[in-house]
Amino acid sequence: MEQNNEEVLKLFYDSFLTILDKINDPVIVIDKDGIVIYVNHAYEYQIGITREKILYRNLKERYPNDKLLAVLKTGQQIKMDEYYDETLGYDIVAHFIPLKNSHGEVKGVIGVGNANTIYKINKHLRALVTGSTGELKRKVNRKELQAFKKIISQDPKMLHCINIAADVAQTDASVMLRGETGCGKELFAEAIHKASNRSNYPFVAVNCSAIPENLLESELFGYTSGAFTGARSQGKKGKFEEAHNGTLFLDEIGDISLNTQVKLLRFTQEKYIEKLGDTKRISVNVRIISATHRNLEQMVQQGEFRADLYYRLNVVPIFIPPLRESIIDISLLSYHFLNYYTKKYHKNLRFTPAAMKRLQEYSWPGNVRELKNVIEKAVILCQTNKITADDLQLNVLNAAVKSEFHTLCLNAAIENLEKTIILEALAKTKYNKSKAIKHLNISRSAFYAKLKKYNIS
Repeated sequence: MEQNNEEVLKLFYDSFLTILDKINDPVIVIDKDGIVIYVNHAYEYQIGITREKILYRNLKERYPNDKLLAVLKTGQQIKMDEYYDETLGYDIVAHFIPLKNSHGEVKGVIGVGNANTIYKINKHLRALVTGSTGELKRKVNRKELQAFKKIISQDPKMLHCINIAADVAQTDASVMLRGETGCGKELFAEAIHKASNRSNYPFVAVNCSAIPENLLESELFGYTSGAFTGARSQGKKGKFEEAHNGTLFLDEIGDISLNTQVKLLRFTQEKYIEKLGDTKRISVNVRIISATHRNLEQMVQQGEFRADLYYRLNVVPIFIPPLRESIIDISLLSYHFLNYYTKKYHKNLRFTPAAMKRLQEYSWPGNVRELKNVIEKAVILCQTNKITADDLQLNVLNAAVKSEFHTLCLNAAIENLEKTIILEALAKTKYNKSKAIKHLNISRSAFYAKLKKYNIS
């Protein structure tokens, strides 16, 4: 009878290990001495460490602060949560459970990771440590992973942008972020700052197009008492001073006047500023990251943007691709925002296949920002447990007209509508430009002229 029990237990043990080896979540087990006695296939694949390298290693010797050892010591489980794994050197999400005998003694610990979360984190890891061909590029630190955590993408073009941004973050070089409205330029600027040696100092963002031209100069450089009518009696610090030792992000740099460009150029050359109404020079240590959706090269040729300032700011350009060029990111981000907003509004929703198809076919002229707003609105207004295509309320042509109609600017409305129609034609033809030209029924030269006009790649 005892022999039969042993056979059953061995059969159960072997079957249990076989099951663990087939699941998608990574699993690791240590014994009471902190020695690794088991890892499954998913652990090898997702974490990137072979069994030979980790089995029978004592975690206490090299990783005394590992969460597995903490559970071994306290006997208290750690529920699914994100934390920094000392063994791996980056953040993961995992659940740690103590293994106790019938007397309540801790004999080991099992750690089970979340496959989807680790996969996403590893995507960021690969983006930072590998080149475009997949070769090992350099080691990555936790600071970089945390910095670029908000940029969610699996698109090779976007991952290449992350690579460049991570590299340039370690320097003081001026960066110019190029891309359409809503594609995530400020996220990149903030990530570069957080990954840099200036991360403990201020990150100050200024939208140059949102501030009236007559106020922008005083906003950037500050002013003294009585500098102009309505000025504060005690004067005011400008954004440059606020960002001292940190990073100043100048969004929509193409919208600043030539006069302000002159003062900005002076700073890039001399590293000092002068407040409005004062001649005193103030030394400021600031790194500039700029961004624009406009064609600065054309503006330079037309005399609308100073060439010398352009070259000062455009040391490292990063061209962020529009969302419509990556169907895989549309799906990834849609589920990301769905998860976020269903938790926020305490709902349980999912997309119907038709809704996801609609999301992937839409051209997203407003890029990630538009996608985020559409998903939030759908979650709020959905009355069932499924988000349908109708819940998304994507009416491209009507939306284009309505968004510009309130300005009573006919030219702007026409241009916006024209750009939207071109984007729709490209999306329907899967970016086959010859088919798009035929679909639009215009000449090839006119088509390419409009692509250049609207900065459509």
